[in-house]
Amino acid sequence: MSNNKNYYNEKFNNFNEEEQRLDKKYSQISTLRIISFLLGFALLLIGIFDDKLSAGIIGALLLAAFLFLVRTHGELVKKQEEVKSKIKVTGKYNDRFSDDWRSFTDTGKEFLTEDDLVSRDIDLLGKDSLFQLINVCHTEKGRKLFADKLKIDDFDISEIQNNNKAVEELIDKKEFAISFEAAGIRLSEKKKKHDIDKFLEYCGDEKSGSASLWIEAARFIFPIAELTLIVLWAMGVIGYGLPLAGFIIMLALAGFTSNMTEKTIVPFYAMGPAIEEYEDMLLIMEKEEFTSEPMKKLNEHISGDNGAVNAFKSLKKISQAYNISYNPFMHAILTGLFLWDYHIAHFTSKWKEKYGTNLTEAFDVIAKTEYLLSLSVLGCIRDTEWAEVYEDDNEASLSADEMCHPLINPEKVVGNGIKLSGGVTIITGSNMSGKTTFLRTAAVNLVLAYMGAPVCAKKFKANYMKIFTSMRVMDDVANGISTFYAEILRIKSMAQFKEKDVPMICMIDEIFKGTNSADRIVGAKEAITRLAGKKCITLVSTHDFELCGIEDKDKNPADNYHFEEYYDNDELKFDYKIRSGKCTTTNALAILRLAGFEV
Repeated sequence: MSNNKNYYNEKFNNFNEEEQRLDKKYSQISTLRIISFLLGFALLLIGIFDDKLSAGIIGALLLAAFLFLVRTHGELVKKQEEVKSKIKVTGKYNDRFSDDWRSFTDTGKEFLTEDDLVSRDIDLLGKDSLFQLINVCHTEKGRKLFADKLKIDDFDISEIQNNNKAVEELIDKKEFAISFEAAGIRLSEKKKKHDIDKFLEYCGDEKSGSASLWIEAARFIFPIAELTLIVLWAMGVIGYGLPLAGFIIMLALAGFTSNMTEKTIVPFYAMGPAIEEYEDMLLIMEKEEFTSEPMKKLNEHISGDNGAVNAFKSLKKISQAYNISYNPFMHAILTGLFLWDYHIAHFTSKWKEKYGTNLTEAFDVIAKTEYLLSLSVLGCIRDTEWAEVYEDDNEASLSADEMCHPLINPEKVVGNGIKLSGGVTIITGSNMSGKTTFLRTAAVNLVLAYMGAPVCAKKFKANYMKIFTSMRVMDDVANGISTFYAEILRIKSMAQFKEKDVPMICMIDEIFKGTNSADRIVGAKEAITRLAGKKCITLVSTHDFELCGIEDKDKNPADNYHFEEYYDNDELKFDYKIRSGKCTTTNALAILRLAGFEV
């Protein structure tokens, strides 16, 4: 992990130095551009009006230099944008090695629904969540894919294995990851929003986007006629009135038929602002040499003559021609001479015929790549290993060594090992000792394993189990539901799922803490006994030592683990290490004194 930390820090510094160099060059070119234009224009006027050939030639050369500098300036601006986005990417990686990542603005909270209790309980989505830590998706399709996958709604062992292979390769492709995410950042920062759905609807609609025969004929007939009139005027055969009339007629024609051409040029309304960034992301992918089969297959979907890379290259060229319309003066001239929009409509129509039906996969590939890169982030910022995940409908099993919580600062996190199987496990311990964190640590690493990502553990093995949690239980005043009853409803859903007789794991924090101790113990014993079984790991944290001796229906005793505190010079401290057996100490009075109460 330390090598990766040094790598991103060095990259961050290098990109900052590059930005300073480009800013300096930008200032120089801006100055030269102004000087070359003013001086060139002045000398050209002198050459024309004072009949000084040498001054005119120098002026023309300076104006040519100005045009070259304009192009160079545009390329430099693009490089500046690329470097700035890479600074943001590497800066965020640096933040992930500490707790600074908690300031990231994209938390995925919009994907967190009221019924998504597991995501809320173990911080998969929302503020200070796994999504916030490792997400590198910047397309809406990619962000949604990642958020949906975090919820583990289904299980596919082949998908896990494919993700393992892809993510393992991506962890080592840090340059690619930086460049790809940087392009995504530039896309997300576009001031004008794009509409993928509208774009794909256009591409898939066979009835729209085809240039009419009228457009195909008119785009040649009228410009040829106009150019012929201009040539005849230049030869002195006719007066300027006819070419001028032709110019006005073509402007009027373009105006009257604008609805016809605009229906064909739909892509530039839907995707215009984002075409270049999507092309950058696809080119970055195409140029990268992948060795894992999953990544190679993704690349195959966008390559080839009719692939997405060539589609966006072609669309970009048409878009650049279309963008002239934003300059009213230039657009009027090109329309009056060539019926410019007719030609754009023609090339757009031909583009749609060739590429339209193949583009849906391009956005899927970009989203899938963003998702896989997000899964690779943890392998770059934490000490991780690959989990062994298997499918077995006859048991519930989880074992781990040095298992850590990925959201805790790596310099402070404490690893723990445990071996769980179907049945009851009771975790006791004093306040603030680490019971709840341990439950979340196990749950979030299970989610990572089921997604095919590396886990924060030296060893992690589990079969697939449906994950249930009861941790951040809230009351519902509007509907008259108390905290105690809300927790009962959660545990009821666990018991109902247990009837399906498939592997599951239930993690219950401070069971029935919302009621009195007598009812709590009676209710907890009944609930835990109902859940216990060979195919259900029931993991419960509690302060009630009476639960430590609980047995399941088959008279199998609960496994007991605990956390404890110690005192150093009368100061209360915790080592956050899990131990076998039940807890025998309490620290409520010590914590009250720690908070300033005199007890």
